[in-house]
Amino acid sequence: MRQGPQAASIPRPAPRVSIPSPTPEGSSHGFPHRGGGLVPVAGVGEHRPRQTTFLGLLYAALVSSGSGKGDDLRFHVAYDSLDEITVLFQRLMSGGFPDSATKEGLHELRVELEMARSGHGVFSRLGSRNRGTGQAGTIHFSLPGSLDEASPGLHQGSTFGTGKWRDALDADALVMLADGTRLAAKGTDVKTGPMAAYDGRLEALFIAIQRWRSSGGREVLHPVFVLSKFDSVRPEVLKVANVEAKPPAVGKAGLRVAYAKALLEPNLPRTLALLQGPRGKKLRFAPPAFVFSRVTSEAEGPDRAERIKLRRTDGGGWEPDYSRDEYLAFLEHLARIASEAKD
Repeated sequence: MRQGPQAASIPRPAPRVSIPSPTPEGSSHGFPHRGGGLVPVAGVGEHRPRQTTFLGLLYAALVSSGSGKGDDLRFHVAYDSLDEITVLFQRLMSGGFPDSATKEGLHELRVELEMARSGHGVFSRLGSRNRGTGQAGTIHFSLPGSLDEASPGLHQGSTFGTGKWRDALDADALVMLADGTRLAAKGTDVKTGPMAAYDGRLEALFIAIQRWRSSGGREVLHPVFVLSKFDSVRPEVLKVANVEAKPPAVGKAGLRVAYAKALLEPNLPRTLALLQGPRGKKLRFAPPAFVFSRVTSEAEGPDRAERIKLRRTDGGGWEPDYSRDEYLAFLEHLARIASEAKD
């Protein structure tokens, strides 16, 4: 949400977040390098910048919640993706959105993580410190690109000539970004709405995944919808959907599903219908998860570009003003998938 000139006067000291020096293996935050399940995660969207910002904020949540020895989360970033994600992280922490070089250079991120096992929800709020019973695994994030860059065959549900989109075909979890500013109100013609083309491409991608796995491969796919720029959803869209401006809190699963569907069904009806349809012979779609992503921005001025608003942290440093709990809950969701893959 854009802020007025007053918000733009916030000072910008260097963020007080330390990143361990990389070793030949990567950068560790108290991680013991135990083995675990591998979870390939592919992120797709209409625009690459949204995907890059999402991955950067996810890493920021990792750093802020996994840098201390007593934290419920510990993680290790593979060396081959450390340089790009560090550059992106430092840019976000100083209030800048990803530049063109960062957007083009970051295509994947491999993270080993472990969290304390507990039934209390988001691990940043957990009291458990039982490392021996934690959930551990390796999460491999890949960003094949925006769907409008995919091959024409993939748009028709074909698996031929997929190239870099092979990561999406083989993924355990598929993250789909939906721009909150483009959500149309219920009653809009779904064939001509602002997200109609994206809906068709997502549907075709899932059809291609079904065909790809018809003869083998992973049997379960976990869809994740990320509603980005959620603080900028138009009030009339929320009103017609009969939902509040703020989504239900993390942990209220049933309410969050109903809330998300009220907004997405008028915009991505074909994709949701496919996911909720009859189970295929080989592939099963898990119930979708939903992330409501928000990062507050400061209005651009005559001599400055739009920037990310920073906020004070408990330790006296600075970080982006974003929906941190949503990202932590998403990481917890991935950790559960990794635990199942290991079992």
